[in-house]
Amino acid sequence: MYQNNIEILIPTFNEEKNIEKVIKELNSEGYFNITILDANSTDNTVAVAKKNNCKIISDTEDIKGFGGSIINGLNNLKLDYFCIFDGDNSFNPKEISKMYEKIETGFDFVFASRYLNNEKSEDDTLITKFGNFFFTKLVRILFKIDTTDVLFLYVMGKKSNITRLNLLQNDFSICTEFIIKSYKNFKCTEILSKERKRLYGSSKVNKFFDGLTILKNIFKLYFLKK
Repeated sequence: MYQNNIEILIPTFNEEKNIEKVIKELNSEGYFNITILDANSTDNTVAVAKKNNCKIISDTEDIKGFGGSIINGLNNLKLDYFCIFDGDNSFNPKEISKMYEKIETGFDFVFASRYLNNEKSEDDTLITKFGNFFFTKLVRILFKIDTTDVLFLYVMGKKSNITRLNLLQNDFSICTEFIIKSYKNFKCTEILSKERKRLYGSSKVNKFFDGLTILKNIFKLYFLKK
């Protein structure tokens, strides 16, 4: 079964009420190699994940932030393929098989998009809708990348290609960095994946400050390539 060769990476921070449903739904699709990348949750996220037989990698003093957790997880992969997933129930695990099919046809990275074929996200607010449109348009113009969603880090790829990405961002701007560097160095494509509403809690993203950080990183990557 192909599922046995895919490691699911889930960055978490205080997702106690969501994580068990997320894990069980992944299990129902045949995915049992699940690694929780925990940013030192103060609730029972880790305990719930351990109870459900997940591997745990916790942040340390040297490894912090959403991006730092993901980079650390990618650097410690054991299997040939990985998929970055979310711990708040917004990602649909049924899309993983579609990503794998694309990988098998020759793509190196497959990204999920909420807006492919002019679709919409049910979880968007006016602010997030504008932000997603703005950042995606900016990346398309600056980097000539045919992407429709640069802020939705639901992606599958091959372990063997991770080193060449040279991911550096420890914060939420890793979303745009991952896409930009992937399209620059590898063969990439998208599939449609409808974003679901989180069950409990609220988003950890600060729309203003994280937005500024993402914007600065986009221009940094642009001028570095000159």
